Parts: sequence; structure tokens; C-alpha cells
Amino acid sequence: MRAHRRRGSLALALALVTCAAACSGPGDQTPLKGGMPPGSTPTSAALAKPPVTLEEADDALEGVLDAEGVLSGATPHLAADRRNMLAQTCEAQQALSSAAFNISPDAPPHHTWGRPRLLVPRVQRAPYWFAAVVSREDSAGGSRTAVLTLTEREDRWCVSSTALLEPGEKIPEIARDAEGYATALDQDDRSVEISPRLMAPLHATAAEQGDQGIAAGLIEKGRRTTGYAEEIAAERKKHKADDCQAYDSIFGASGYPVRALRTADGGAMVMYSLVRTDTLTNKVPPCAMIRVPRHLKPLVSGSDLPVKELRIVETQPYVSVVPRRNAHVPARVIAYLGAVTKVFGT
Repeated sequence: MRAHRRRGSLALALALVTCAAACSGPGDQTPLKGGMPPGSTPTSAALAKPPVTLEEADDALEGVLDAEGVLSGATPHLAADRRNMLAQTCEAQQALSSAAFNISPDAPPHHTWGRPRLLVPRVQRAPYWFAAVVSREDSAGGSRTAVLTLTEREDRWCVSSTALLEPGEKIPEIARDAEGYATALDQDDRSVEISPRLMAPLHATAAEQGDQGIAAGLIEKGRRTTGYAEEIAAERKKHKADDCQAYDSIFGASGYPVRALRTADGGAMVMYSLVRTDTLTNKVPPCAMIRVPRHLKPLVSGSDLPVKELRIVETQPYVSVVPRRNAHVPARVIAYLGAVTKVFGT
């Protein structure tokens, strides 16, 4: 009976592999670069030049951070400086930077960056990317560890996301080969407890449903996960007692790319973004028309006058650590940076 089960499991595994090969989407057809060419041995593959070298990544990061430093420190501060700073960003980071510029007419915050630790995948598909761990000091002298991802877009490098290490957390050790290159994981990698593409939707579920939802036991409880669900429940309760207004908050995976690197213990460090939408609705007009907060008026699409419904959208980049498969421990959020990026009034 045991042998029969083993043959059945093997057949299922083979079927899954066959399906993965036959059913891959168009994105999977992009050639891998820096990988093992046909007929090569692991030794020769290890010496194959990756599509982005450590030296190229170092130059790209230095160029982007130097440009930010010059433009943010320029006086007088001009609109052209902001446009040039936005040109250094893309994806989630561009949404956050654009919103920050729209909210405040002041010069953008000036940061001093430490020496980066580069995390460059040896094998990856275009658009090429890499990550960096670097200390970031603000003008007041406060320092935080930042996890940056940079992406190559149209022959230029841009910062695609930034997340700041949460208090008490640390960056996991990343697996590296003999030449110092990291290993990128496929979106459906099954060697970890949560495949990279599922990390964002499961995180969103934990944020909405807390420890009672389907993500219970998969995502560690905390301020950036089940803590959101507790906050939402309290707000709903408060507004339920008010016959005039209703409150809701939903989380979802963003449309931005998900990146993942193998950790030394066989798990993964996953970088992704969520979108949170808070909605405040006037249930019984005109008893309580909703006012757009003054500091958010520059972000409003629609009316910034008292409205019947107000939707506030946040973009939230995250970094999480996912354990290896069958480790029987939950994934943990270690870094975050989020802000309001859109407001809709109707």
C-alpha cells in the first residue's frame, strides 16, 4: 500500500512538472540570461556572465543615489529638480514620490546613504533588476536600514521600491555563489512555504481578516498584518454606532512586479507591494457630508468639496521573509514603507 502511494505521488509530481512546462504564460517565454547554456556543466555555468554584473549594479545604484542627493539639496529648489528626481523612480516608488511632491511644495527630504550591500541575481529575465540593503540617514540624523530594488527600464536604472526595516527586525542572510551573486526565485517556486506570487494576496488577506482568515498560520501576527485587521474592526465599530457614515478598508496586491531572492537557510526574501483603500461613505445625506483632509486635497481626483464618498488609496511596499517548505513557521514582514498616493471624492 505504501509503494502504491509513492507511485501515485510520483505520478502527480510528474504531472505538475509537465503542466508547468506546457502551460507557462507568455512571460515565461522570456529567455533566462546568465543561466546554464545547453550542454554545459554546473562548473561552467557558475562562471557564465550574468546579465547584470556586480560592478554594473554598483555603478547604477551610485548614479541614482548621487542624483537624488544633488537634486534634493539644490537651492533654490526648482520644479525641474522634482521632474528629474521622478525620472530616477518607477513602479511603486514613483507613485510614492509623485504623491509626496504633490502634497508638499517644500524641497524633498535629503538623505545620506551608507555603503550598500548589493543583492544581484545571477540568472534572471528582463526587465533586469537587483536589490540593495543600505543605511539611510535623514536630515535630522535619524538612521534606518532600507531595502531598495532597482529595475532597468529603457536603458536606464530606476528605484522601483523602497522599504524600511521594521524595529527589531534584521535582513536575512542571502544565499550567494562563489562570485557573490544571489539566486532569484521564480514566481511559482514551490521550495518555500509561500510561492512569491502568492505572498501579496495572502498578506492582504491577513490584513483584512486577521487571524481568523485563510492566511492564519501562514503569515505571522503583527502590526503590518493582523494589526491592520484589528484597526479596521475598531473603525467599523465606531462608524456603525454613527447612523450617518459607513467605513470600510480593503487590501489587494498591486500590479507591480514581485521579486524574490533565496536565503541561506533555503527560504526566500520577497519584495512586493500592496494597495490599501479606505472608504468613508455618507449613508444618510445630508446629515454628515464628508470633508477631504486639507493635507490630502492636492491628491484628489474629483471634488475636494464636502463629498458623499471618500476613498483614500495607499501604496505600500513590503519585504517579507518566507521559510523553506515544510519549515512549519509563518512568513514574517520585516520592512515597510507606505503613504497615501490617491484620493477620490464623489
